[in-house]
This record gives sequence, C-alpha cells and structure tokens, in this order.
Amino acid sequence: MIMTQVTIGVRPTKRCLADLSLSLPDLGLPLNEMDDSIVVTAQSIPALRNAGGAQRILSLNDRVWFKVKTRDRRAVVTRLQDDDLPHELPSEVGGWWIGAAGHRQADSPQRDFYESIRRECTDGKTVSTTRLLPVEWDWKRLSAEQAVAWRREMKRLVVHLIAISLTSGKLAVAEFRNHRIKALVRVDDAHEAYLAIIAEGIADPKIFALLLDCVPGVTKDDWQPEPSEPAAMEPAPGEIVWSTLFPSEVASTILELDSAHRTRS
Repeated sequence: MIMTQVTIGVRPTKRCLADLSLSLPDLGLPLNEMDDSIVVTAQSIPALRNAGGAQRILSLNDRVWFKVKTRDRRAVVTRLQDDDLPHELPSEVGGWWIGAAGHRQADSPQRDFYESIRRECTDGKTVSTTRLLPVEWDWKRLSAEQAVAWRREMKRLVVHLIAISLTSGKLAVAEFRNHRIKALVRVDDAHEAYLAIIAEGIADPKIFALLLDCVPGVTKDDWQPEPSEPAAMEPAPGEIVWSTLFPSEVASTILELDSAHRTRS
C-alpha cells in the first residue's frame, strides 16, 4: 500500500487501553492522539529520551523502559527494536508504545505501580517484559489506521488534482516516491465533459480501484478503461488510464470539497 504520511507517536497497547478503561475510538483517530492524560503525557517521552531527561525504570532491565507520570496515574513506555517490528511497516511507524498503566499508590511500596509491574514481569531472577509489548491486535489496529489515513489523504489529493484540471483545463500531476497520479478534465466537440484518472508506477489494481473510488458521485460502473470509443484517450507507456463522463453536478461537488480541504489546511 502507498503511504502518504507516517504516524509517529507513542501508542497505547491493548493492555494499556484496558488498564486505563479507555473506549476504543474509530479508525479515523490514531490511538496516540487519544485525549487521555497518560497518552498525551507519553508523547513527550521520545524528545525527553533524546535530551537525556526521560526517567528509566531500572528494575525492568531486559529492555529500556521509561516512566510516565501524571497527577494520579503512572505508565511504562518503551521503544521497540527493529527485530520487534513487523517487516511490512517502516521503522518510523509503531516504534514507541505504552505497555501498561495504573493508578499512583504512594502509601505502600507493595502497592506502588512500578513495583507491581516489576513483580508481574519477574520470575525468580529473570525479568521479561514481553507481556507488555504490542500483540497481534495492536499491529492490526495500526495497519487499519494507516489504511484509513491513506484513503483520506488520497481522496484529498485526487479531489485537488481534479479541481486544478477543471479550473485550468490542463493535466494536473502529483508525484511521490516512484508513483505519479494525474487528473485530466476535457470537453469534446459535443460539449460533453470527461474525467480521466491516470497512474504511473501503481501495479496493484486494488490500489487503482481505491483511487477511482475517491471521486465523489462516480460509481465503479461509471468508469471505463482507456483507450475507449467515447473518450478516445491513448495511454502513454507505463500509464493506466480510466475515464468517465463528468457531469456538472459532480464538478461542483469537487470544487466545493477542494475549497473545504484547503480552508481546513
């Protein structure tokens, strides 16, 4: 899948969400952006670590864990090593995690959160914090968030390209990595408008289908591959081109959406 952005943040694990009794948000909200004091405070740990200001938990010595403290709650945060990360994810994604959380207990060492975590992860003289690391559910959730974010960003990009071509009468092009996405609005001699979505370097038909689905008001049955008799567009080498009739009401919707996106940006 093509990623247009990378989510970098300190994510709560499924275990941490349960510890904090947090409800799961929809996929449009990355877990590291949840409005919870522990999650919000944890976002500062990577910068603190880089500046030498993060407080380590020395009793959890099988890997590096840092303390997260709010007024009444505590948590543990770690940065995964490359070997702990799924191979399909860039190393910048899913590196930092909140493994567990709990309430502050200052009146008794036996009830102290960090002491309870140490006991949980200690078997004899061996310390293992593997149970605090993300599990399969966490990686599936992250991948689903990435897919939703990709679709959202692709829709903004496709709508913007169409709006540029619609207002300029020229081909609009966006480039990223080894890929190009193009949009062209053209009017034939009979004054019928056509829209073409053109891609280079995208071999997966599922990805291209998602690009076409980003155009509001156009169904999958409205698209046709080029060259076709109505639009008569000839793809260049390496290009995949699909076209559709482009009614005025769809054009108006495109311009409104693009204006709204640019206003929010």
